[in-house]
Amino acid sequence: MRKGERASLAVSLMLAAALLVGCDATSAPLERIEAPLPGVRSDAVRLVPDEVRYRFPGVVRARERAAPAFLHDGVLRERHVVRGQRVEEGEPLAMLHNPAMAPALAAAEARVRELDASLSRLGRDVERARTLRERNLSSEEALDRLRSERGALAQAREQALARRDEARAQLEELTLRAPFAAEVTDLDAEPGDFVAAGQPILHLAGVAEREVAIRVPANLAVRLEPGQAASVAPTFGAQRIAGEVVHVGRAGETLAPVIIALPAESAPALGEPVRVQFEIAGPPVRRVPLAAVVDPSGSAPYVLALNEDDRVRRTPVTPGRLAGGWVSVNGEGLAPGDRVVTAGQGRLEAGMRVRVLP
Repeated sequence: MRKGERASLAVSLMLAAALLVGCDATSAPLERIEAPLPGVRSDAVRLVPDEVRYRFPGVVRARERAAPAFLHDGVLRERHVVRGQRVEEGEPLAMLHNPAMAPALAAAEARVRELDASLSRLGRDVERARTLRERNLSSEEALDRLRSERGALAQAREQALARRDEARAQLEELTLRAPFAAEVTDLDAEPGDFVAAGQPILHLAGVAEREVAIRVPANLAVRLEPGQAASVAPTFGAQRIAGEVVHVGRAGETLAPVIIALPAESAPALGEPVRVQFEIAGPPVRRVPLAAVVDPSGSAPYVLALNEDDRVRRTPVTPGRLAGGWVSVNGEGLAPGDRVVTAGQGRLEAGMRVRVLP
């Protein structure tokens, strides 16, 4: 066989082998490779009691307050205290000069002494008349007359004693005394000033207890009651103090006064501005992790919930209040205990099946 014929035969054999290989590849079954399920993390929807927080501004003040005043007119003779001074109960604060008080007491005391002397003399007369009557040297009418005079004089003495005590009390009232342990917060009159009856001389703030007075809307006032807890924090500080509602007033047109008592050992200083916070329990709400809400600040927020077969369903929600990383949501199709996707939402679509990671 010639060289050209051998080359042509070799090419023919190669083409036949290529055709056989192509037929085998076409007839062999194709192996299908399935993609792995996307992994996600989930958490359950919770049904928890809702707590709404209300905050109101206030100022710390003393639980006991007073503006002492004299019961009579006069000139302020002395003032024994200054602003910011601490005084104890019964300590003298100021003295008033009234020229009519001392003479009135002296006259009342003189009248009592006069009646005492008259009663003593009349008592001796009664004893003498009784002795004469026993000896039948005097009439019964004379003895009865002396006894009547003694009784009338005794009554007059009782009235004189009452007037003397009144004059003494009035003279004692010319000295103004502290009704309780307190701090002098303000002064309204100076020595030498004429003061009218009932005019405040100074202002006192008790040192024993503190409180905060606020005003709240009427719809909140009906939900507050004495003994309820309140949290009080200074406006310019992080400290929180446990307070207690001690009084809830009647609401006017819109606001009601509420007083919160503070413990004396940890209360802020008088006049310090504070914030009063109430936590009022509300009806239970559904909560989900904030990470489960897709586009929470957008126009159509939603969560991806998982069915029993781990398939995804899209559920629109309306986010509410955020607390501790959990947000309250409103929306149909979401029940307590349902699983919501908290991580891996970016590549999911409704109806997809997922693998829940531990």
